[in-house]
Amino acid sequence: MAINKERLDSGNDNNGHSADTEASMPLQVNELSFSAIGKSQTSYDLLDYPILIVDENDSIIMANKKAQEYLGLESLTPNEKFTERCVPEEEKEYATYFLSSFFRKYAEDEELSYSTELLLKGPGGTTSTFMINVSILEDADSPKTAVLLSCMDIQVRNDFENEMLKDIEKLFKHLDLIPYALVFSDYVGNITFWNRNATKLFGYRKDEIIGRNITEIMPKRYRKAHEGWDELISIGKSPVVGRIIEVTGLRKDNTEFPIELAITTTRHKGDIFHGAIINDISQRKMKEKLTSIAKNKYRMMFEKSPLGIFHFDEKGMITQCNEILVKILGVPEGQVISSVIGFNIIESFSDDNDIKKAIKQVLAGIPARYEDEFHSPFSDKIIPIKAEFSPVISDEGKFMGGVCVVEDFTERKAAEKALNQYAEDLAKANEELTSLDRMKDEFISNLRHELKTPLIPIKGYSELMYEGALGELTQKQKDAVEKMMLSSERLKRLIDSLLYVSITEGGNVEYTFVPLRICEVIDSALHDRSPEITSKGHTIEKTIPCDAPLVNGDLDYLEEVFVNIIDNSVKFMRDGGKIKISGTLQDDKKIRIEIADEGIGISKEDLPKIFNRFYQVDGSSTRKYGGNGLGLYICKKIIEAHNGDIWADSEEGSGTTIHVVLPVK
Repeated sequence: MAINKERLDSGNDNNGHSADTEASMPLQVNELSFSAIGKSQTSYDLLDYPILIVDENDSIIMANKKAQEYLGLESLTPNEKFTERCVPEEEKEYATYFLSSFFRKYAEDEELSYSTELLLKGPGGTTSTFMINVSILEDADSPKTAVLLSCMDIQVRNDFENEMLKDIEKLFKHLDLIPYALVFSDYVGNITFWNRNATKLFGYRKDEIIGRNITEIMPKRYRKAHEGWDELISIGKSPVVGRIIEVTGLRKDNTEFPIELAITTTRHKGDIFHGAIINDISQRKMKEKLTSIAKNKYRMMFEKSPLGIFHFDEKGMITQCNEILVKILGVPEGQVISSVIGFNIIESFSDDNDIKKAIKQVLAGIPARYEDEFHSPFSDKIIPIKAEFSPVISDEGKFMGGVCVVEDFTERKAAEKALNQYAEDLAKANEELTSLDRMKDEFISNLRHELKTPLIPIKGYSELMYEGALGELTQKQKDAVEKMMLSSERLKRLIDSLLYVSITEGGNVEYTFVPLRICEVIDSALHDRSPEITSKGHTIEKTIPCDAPLVNGDLDYLEEVFVNIIDNSVKFMRDGGKIKISGTLQDDKKIRIEIADEGIGISKEDLPKIFNRFYQVDGSSTRKYGGNGLGLYICKKIIEAHNGDIWADSEEGSGTTIHVVLPVK
């Protein structure tokens, strides 16, 4: 009988055996007298492959010459066991099962034949794989049975097949690593191969997709078209095989993306198999889209540009232009193609023409420029233009002619003419203003002199009268004279302030810088304001070291600064207030003076504005305090002219502190 391979570990056991069951060839059962086997030895020896006869006890009854040669059976002892002598240790269990099965069951399955692969030992311990074909022998003289084993050495074939398997394995490893997605399918479209890049591209693992239909990676709209595709290929009329086509792929997450697809087909043993090389072209498609957008954008820029643009080839012939150029040149409608396109600038202008010279320069690879009146060759127009010429070089380095951008500056010429006329008129007006400014300076100088001149005797005689040099005065008369003195001083200060502001705006203030002791300057200012301080009963607390470094300043103007600050403190304090004046040295480079009073203070809203010109904290028509709003403005201007700084700290109802910082020598 033949033992069915499905009975022996379902076709392959752990040692890799295989069996062939051919229902069309019945198992041969031969009757033979075992006592006459020796006489048959000669005929078996003539065969070119090993023949063994083994009885039901696993004893070798006969071995022909080839068996003796291959398996080292030249000397056999009686009842020598086939399994022990010829089968390696790892094959014995299978060989025993294989042989014993024939003796147990052949009668039931005698219509079957059986062959199997078996590893057999040779001389020196070598092993080879043999294909064993089995026939049953029955003893003609007794109920004994045996098996005739026809052995064919298939080791070379197995080695060749193993090498082929290794080569195939290498090939599939190579296909798994190629930089494209590679997919094979059978004739009905079921996927049989799926490489690593296919997983990256479509998101399916190999174990998820193998065996599923190729339509899994197609959008639904393609699936109907794929039906019957194998038939189309089989008759040789496929429109896609052998070509590279662009279609859309479908990922596992149902997102679509553009792919490039090359399809091959082959036939093997009557079956058709398909292969597809797939490349993701998303980036390329995006670049193509961006390029298309860029082309449209540049085309729009070309057409909608407010400047005239034209391109000329390497022979100087105009190949393209926009509408603005047509308008600039005055070309009649309908004559653009016939007149402008194809116009050869090199041949149409004389050699001394500047436009022709510019074109030749560009054709030599050098940018050029033209700016002058241009006589249009297409009309009677004479146009002032500015033209910029540039050579055009492709990405591959090929010279492609040049491009010119033309600006019609007729309006600019008219504007320039008007502007020149305006400049001439302005120059004349400026001369007149300069003359007027000079007259103003002279007037201010004279005015200052004329205003101060009558004040000097008024102030002088008032002081003489107050001191009794012109006769004793009653107390009432002295009070009246004192008011006259204060009013004259206020008038003098008002005149000085207005004149200073006027001179400052004209940039004509002249300072005389000399080394000064700041304590002496402040003492002089206090002496100047002494009558007002005394009349209001204020006290002065001064802590300025007289050995402080000198400052470089103008005595009169610096004294004016401190007079104005002290005057504000006196004016904005109730009678009997205190003014603190202190000075400190900062980093041996600057001296900082602080003048603090106990006056009405300044609100947070008004504080940033007190150094503005004509600004007054109380600007109402019923204001309680006098002044013209120029005092602190003048102080700031003078301190800045001395490279110093001035600012204020104040809180409404709590007094004000003025800070003055001046550089020391």
